[in-house]
Parts: sequence; structure tokens; C-alpha cells
Amino acid sequence: MILDSIPPSKWVLRPKPNPKARLRLICFPNSGSGPVIFYKWPSYLPPEVELWGIRLPGRETRISEPAYTQLPELVERTAEVLQPYLDRPYALFGHSLGALTSYELAHHFQKLGLSQPVHLLLSGHRAPHRPPLNPPYHQTEDKVFLEHLRQFNGTPDAILQNEELIKLMLPGLRADFTVWETYTYNNHPPLDCPMSIFGSFGDPEATAFDFEAWREHTSGPFTLRMFDGGHFYFQNDLASFLQIISETLQPHLL
Repeated sequence: MILDSIPPSKWVLRPKPNPKARLRLICFPNSGSGPVIFYKWPSYLPPEVELWGIRLPGRETRISEPAYTQLPELVERTAEVLQPYLDRPYALFGHSLGALTSYELAHHFQKLGLSQPVHLLLSGHRAPHRPPLNPPYHQTEDKVFLEHLRQFNGTPDAILQNEELIKLMLPGLRADFTVWETYTYNNHPPLDCPMSIFGSFGDPEATAFDFEAWREHTSGPFTLRMFDGGHFYFQNDLASFLQIISETLQPHLL
């Protein structure tokens, strides 16, 4: 049965609703961010694609809610929300922590015997079996934690210098880094869906080898695209990046 009902608004942002879409692109943001970062994306994507941005607790309008600190709980609850809406083809996109979340969510759906994504698009995160390049920061003092955050060049200085705003955001940021830095890889068997990996040569958290290592995690088609820039490389030319995303999704729209 095709469901046209809108999912819980506190969990999902649909910038451009399209009940007749052929494909849903379910997007997970990086640490500390919410689906607003995907708000402009539908303007660059094929009209047959409906974007769903996931809003987790502790972000945007849910900033007063306790954020998850462990990935299994985060994935399990998100899966419960999304399960009724796996009624048509869907792809998963995630950047940084969102990439790891998307990967584990695909395995969780597989474990439950639910439909698999037609494509997994993962950005800005090393393969899950690869060791981290940096020590954990989620329990460091605020000054050290924020300086580490600054190295990613994804948070404007105006925000980092706003003490009141940082005080409001810090609990969610620390929770996300706790999820990220305490993650334990469970030696999953390879997925069978196509996997597209996107990384940058200047990422402080992963090397080109770390991105290439994702190849081990699918038995389906695999592609790797490397870009110049840092952790948020796609911000340099969003239109070109989303053109690549559109081309990647095009075979699933036929």
C-alpha cells in the first residue's frame, strides 16, 4: 500500500513535498546539524526525487530534547519512525556522522527483513572498520573541544564566538561526538546495494585509503569520488556536487 501521509514533522523535513515521487532521498546531516542544511537541495535534484531530511533529538526545533549518545539506540529509533514509509524506492545519504548512521541503518533494515536502499551515498567518513586518525574529544574541556571543532571549517566563526549560542549547542555537539567516537564496528557482512563514497583530500578525519576501504562493505557496484577541500568540501560548489548526486540517482528513476 502506498502511504501519502506525512511522517512526524519533528523527525522529518520535506522541503519540497512530492507524494508522487519515484524515489525518496533520505538524508542524515553531520554532527550538530539538522535537516535545514538540505533545504536548498531539491532545487538541484531531479523532480522525481523527494528529499527527506532527518531531524534527530537535540537539533533545531528539537534542541531541548536529550540527544542520543550511542549509535545503536539512535539507529533503532530512527528505523521505527521510517519503517512505515519504506513503501517505495529510497536511497540514503549521509555526511560525516550521518554517513555512519546511514550505513548502520541499512544494516538494521536488512536485519529486520525490510526493503533495502536502492543506493547508499556516504560522504566525509572513513570506512567503519578503519581506525580513527585522532584521539577522542567528546570529554575534553570546552576550549579544547571547540578548537577541534573549528578544524573542520564547518561552523562559522560568528557561531563559535557567540557564547550563548555555543552554550545552547554544546550538549548536542558533545552527544554527537560521543556517538561518533564510541562507535564499535560489528563486522557486518557486505551489503548488496550500490555504494557511492564521497571524500576529500584535505579531510582531517580520513585519508584517501580510508575512503577507498568502503569497497569492502558492498558486494554491489562501488564508486569513489575524491574532491579538493576539507571535511565540508561540497560547500565549495554545491551545485556541481548535487549534479553528481543527481547523475548517481538517475538509473533508479527509469
